[in-house]
Amino acid sequence: MHTLGEIAKLVNAELVGQNDLVIKSLASINCAKSGQLSYVVSSKYQDQLSNTQASAVIISQPLHKFCNTNALIVDDVYLAFAQITHLFKHKVVHTNGIHTSADTNNAIVAPNCCIGERVSIGCDTTIGANTVVEDGTTIGANCTIGANVSILQATTIGNNVVIESGAVIGSEGFGNARDRHKHWHSIAHLGNVVIGNNVNIGANTSIDRGTLEDTHIHQGVRLDNLVHIAHNVVIGEDTAIAACTGVAGSTHIGKRCMIGGMVGVVGHLDICDDVIVNAKSTINKNILTPGIYTGIMPLMPHKKWQIVGVWLTKLDKITQYLNIKLTHLKGK
Repeated sequence: MHTLGEIAKLVNAELVGQNDLVIKSLASINCAKSGQLSYVVSSKYQDQLSNTQASAVIISQPLHKFCNTNALIVDDVYLAFAQITHLFKHKVVHTNGIHTSADTNNAIVAPNCCIGERVSIGCDTTIGANTVVEDGTTIGANCTIGANVSILQATTIGNNVVIESGAVIGSEGFGNARDRHKHWHSIAHLGNVVIGNNVNIGANTSIDRGTLEDTHIHQGVRLDNLVHIAHNVVIGEDTAIAACTGVAGSTHIGKRCMIGGMVGVVGHLDICDDVIVNAKSTINKNILTPGIYTGIMPLMPHKKWQIVGVWLTKLDKITQYLNIKLTHLKGK
């Protein structure tokens, strides 16, 4: 916990409000409660800012007129937020073996594992060799966790879950802010990962923890090998995702979807239930109607692709030319 005055000094903010106010944690503007600090980067969130229950908010000067609580006024809100997140990051120190506060319920734990503080493991679960389960994690009953798996702090895993070797659950999300010198500053991700019952996660798959809220993998989901799920993603029940697919941050995928291999999914999208996406497609906009979708160019010799590429860049000019010709002909 830190006082608002301490936080203000860290980011060189103008503090409007209570200097000795104790901030316990960070939260998004919609979810923040008393004792929490939030942030707003754009005027499109001015209504949420006006109605927030946060004890304090990081904002720019133009947004202060919409703020009804304590404020940290800065020039670059996102950069200040990135710097502040590290104050609330809980650092985990790994120790060999099973911590005395862990409850393993006689689970089978292979050699060279690290089971952290306050970990709870359900009955009939097996943990493979060299696996790390960090502090505060809960693993349900009848789960199979492979060798060399990393399950990072405060992850929640349901019953009958299979996680294959080399998977990383709860890794740091890819969030960064740049300062005026164009240097990057990482964002400490403070959310967790919540995995439902009957989920299968393939080898070397990575699921990032949420930035402030959690990343959710709902029950019955199937993730193939080498899948990347970014921070704050939500994947609906019984959805299957094939190998080498990447889902960018804050995208919501519905129930019973099937996404082929090597698909790229852009962030902050909504994909409805019962969508099928063919392999190597790129999803760069919302999908609001169930169905089968494809978004790829067919394979062709490189020389031919160079010609096709040139024509693709000129399609707008060709369309304008044809429209002018068509209008001229109709005039005759």
